[in-house]
Amino acid sequence: MTINNQNSTDTNATSQSNRKHLPFRIFMLLFGTACASFGIALTTTSGLGTTPISSVPWTLTAITGLSFGTTTFLINLLFYLIEAVLLGKAMPKWNILQIPAVLVFGIFIDLGMAVAKLIEPTSWPAGLVMSLAGNLWLAVGIVLQVRSKTLVQPGEGAVLAISVVTRKAFGSIKVFFDCFLVLSAAVLGFFVLNEIVGIREGTLISAVLVGSLVKGISKLFPEKKKN
Repeated sequence: MTINNQNSTDTNATSQSNRKHLPFRIFMLLFGTACASFGIALTTTSGLGTTPISSVPWTLTAITGLSFGTTTFLINLLFYLIEAVLLGKAMPKWNILQIPAVLVFGIFIDLGMAVAKLIEPTSWPAGLVMSLAGNLWLAVGIVLQVRSKTLVQPGEGAVLAISVVTRKAFGSIKVFFDCFLVLSAAVLGFFVLNEIVGIREGTLISAVLVGSLVKGISKLFPEKKKN
């Protein structure tokens, strides 16, 4: 009985602590989203290729004329539907909040593109510097979003859902998912526009570098462990 009471007390204390820090966690999520979207904007504007997960939205922007943020929102709605279908009743109800979260993400991307175009590079070396800076911003944004312990973007949610259903490692599914998106964007651009849009050496750099930067930042700034 004493152990049960203690467990109940610990659970209540944890719940109260989570509610107390919720405004800060939401701010961390929003700030991380802003950093990630600005990183994507910098990488895309560098002229060396966009990030793997943004390759399809960027190609759709070239095809339809819609803003980058709008196509990002629409593609993430598709990711959300994939997540919902795969998880079914097991999908947490609060995941519906991914939709307004990705709407904000799309708005931030359009704002980031407007800022990035003001410093658009005119040479390959400058483009490389801009692409690398974009990857760093993106990695910082990912770390902040993860540490907010609130929501994941539908793209990551779809990967998690596939990982759960197939019982395969998240990392392996993530690599396959990113490769599939890049291939889809290449095929779509080739057959609709007669050219491949936004997939260049910078896309490969981003695929390799962002994960390493996330790990490095996480080690450099470790989370404080609670007793």
